[in-house]
Amino acid sequence: MVAEFLRRQGETILPRRSARSHLLGLIAAAVIPVWLFAAYLLVQYALHERSRFEHDALQTARQVSLVVEGELANLQTTLNALSKSAALANGNLEAFHGEAQRLVQGTDRIIVLRDLGRNQLLNTEIGYGADLPPVEPMSAADRERLKASGILVSNVFTGNNAKNYRIAVAIRVPAPKGEDLLLSISVPTARIRNVMMPAVPEGWTVGIGDHDGNYVARSRAHEEMTGKPGLPEYLEKIVGRSGSFTSRNYEGTTLLAGYYRSPYSDWFYTANVPLSEVQAPFWRSLAAVCGIGILALLVSAALAYVVGKHFTRATADLAARAEALGHGRAVEPMSTSVKEFAAVARALVAAERAIAERRYELETVLETVPAAVWFTYDPKALQVIRNRFAAELMGLPTDVRKSFGTPDRVIDTVAVKDGHTVSREDRPLSRAMRGELTDNEEFAYTLPSGVERFLLSSARPIRDPAGNIIGAVQISLDITDRKRGEEHRKLLVNELNHRVKNTLAVVQAIASQTIRNATTLPEAGRTLSSRLISLAKAHDVLTQKNWSGADLNDLVAASIKPHAAMDRVQIRGEKVWLPPHVALSFALALHELTTNAIKYGALSNANGRVSISWRLGIENGHPRLELEWREIGGPTVGPIERKGFGTQLLERIFKSESAGGVRLTFEKSGLICVFQVNLSGPVGAEANFLGHETGSEMNR
Repeated sequence: MVAEFLRRQGETILPRRSARSHLLGLIAAAVIPVWLFAAYLLVQYALHERSRFEHDALQTARQVSLVVEGELANLQTTLNALSKSAALANGNLEAFHGEAQRLVQGTDRIIVLRDLGRNQLLNTEIGYGADLPPVEPMSAADRERLKASGILVSNVFTGNNAKNYRIAVAIRVPAPKGEDLLLSISVPTARIRNVMMPAVPEGWTVGIGDHDGNYVARSRAHEEMTGKPGLPEYLEKIVGRSGSFTSRNYEGTTLLAGYYRSPYSDWFYTANVPLSEVQAPFWRSLAAVCGIGILALLVSAALAYVVGKHFTRATADLAARAEALGHGRAVEPMSTSVKEFAAVARALVAAERAIAERRYELETVLETVPAAVWFTYDPKALQVIRNRFAAELMGLPTDVRKSFGTPDRVIDTVAVKDGHTVSREDRPLSRAMRGELTDNEEFAYTLPSGVERFLLSSARPIRDPAGNIIGAVQISLDITDRKRGEEHRKLLVNELNHRVKNTLAVVQAIASQTIRNATTLPEAGRTLSSRLISLAKAHDVLTQKNWSGADLNDLVAASIKPHAAMDRVQIRGEKVWLPPHVALSFALALHELTTNAIKYGALSNANGRVSISWRLGIENGHPRLELEWREIGGPTVGPIERKGFGTQLLERIFKSESAGGVRLTFEKSGLICVFQVNLSGPVGAEANFLGHETGSEMNR
């Protein structure tokens, strides 16, 4: 039934695919990475080719600029030679016109001499003495270029014929009188094209633009394009000295262009190649890779179909054996050439035996786990199957010979939750039989024997494959010890609150009396800090022992060590355990004695020392401690005139007869202080010190 349910669930949740489909997917998964790698190589190849074309375009633009700039330099050389003419220097323009005329005779070159305004002085294209038409005045930009470099390469302009586009190279020459003149030589733009053509690679288009972005020359369609402005979207990408970009031309073709702007002429040179030509190798390679990949996929699909038939048959045999296992039938061994399928078949045979073993193991676990487990298939939850731990919690005998799974009737218990009695129908197992879920609910159960148990319980319904409730399970943890521990912690917290309040009261009294009896505020601060540190040291000693008490030797050392060197203190006495209230009393007393000895007594010089000794006896059936503080080698001690704060503190702490007493003797050899304390008495620092006003320090 379970196997059939899982099979139906698999049909509704996951689509089924044949072994052939999975093999085809496996092959595709193997081929696709190869395609992706090939695509990566193609992309890298395309990037490399583009980079190569960009480099070639830039190099071509530079080479063309070198050739053209060389021609412009030749024109400049001609002008430089002509500018040395004696006739020009003497102002004989007629003779100079003859020299210039002979220089350009039989060529398409024109020499013009003009001023920096609009006047021509001579023009080899027009006979000497004829009226010369005015020319365009020089722009401010041309004047700056001429001033900076001494030479000016013009923009493209028209000659006498509107279609005859020319360019000129001009230099500045001194005039015999007045402002300098401008000597220029012009040639048709066709001459520039003819000069650059040998440097133009086959299949490339090279263009030359002037300062304003108009075409000077073009390797293709020169006549149509000379003098025309370039496309704005093309020109705006020519930024800086050199670079490359893609843009459309007048025909709408996308070009890859490299450009170079000459510092000599300020013209830009572009070398262009159709982007389709750059990308053509990539598309050819891509088509080849796709064709080979599709062919490989088709061959793989055919192989998958052939191999898949064998896998499908073996899979059907495995499914039949799995179904037999699910229905509890015998699983027959399977003969197959597929090693993995044979392993699965053997696993199914072994699973038939393992299921029974696991059932026994589960029963053993349920009998061993330290949690109470109840199963029920009774709608009223009165018949239950319980594990050994559940039987022990309920005070029932555990019979190890009894087979797990045999139901028993529940015992009568009283269940309480949040202070209210819970009926049988509202307990976790009964609620789970109604489909409710219970998580970590605490119950207090009173057994028939009167024993009280605290359980943390969770319960769930057990459903069949169709979703119907057929039973329920409850798991409970015994938290009796934890609940008792919580009660114990509450008591400890209350005790801690009591001790904190008492300690704060002691601190308040010490602070009040210290400040009241101090002569200066700094003195009060030092004295108060010292006394609080002593009290804190005593608390540290008690805390280490969980406030169960303190060892007298440890307490003496902790009280004296922060203030004086221990090599000047001799401590003798047997091991004595002090109750907490007595320990605090001694901590305060020893602190006052130590600070007094440092200020006035044996520890105020370099030779004095202190002897502390004690003995433990029995008086009226109670342990009684006698501790002596004796100072030796200090200054001479005289009778005291009044009791200081320290003296009154000692007397008030130990004044109770039940607690003991204190006796102070001021001998010449030093102070002797003897404490007699009943260790079972309830009186200590907290009881005797609070609320009393005292003097300042102990006086000698």
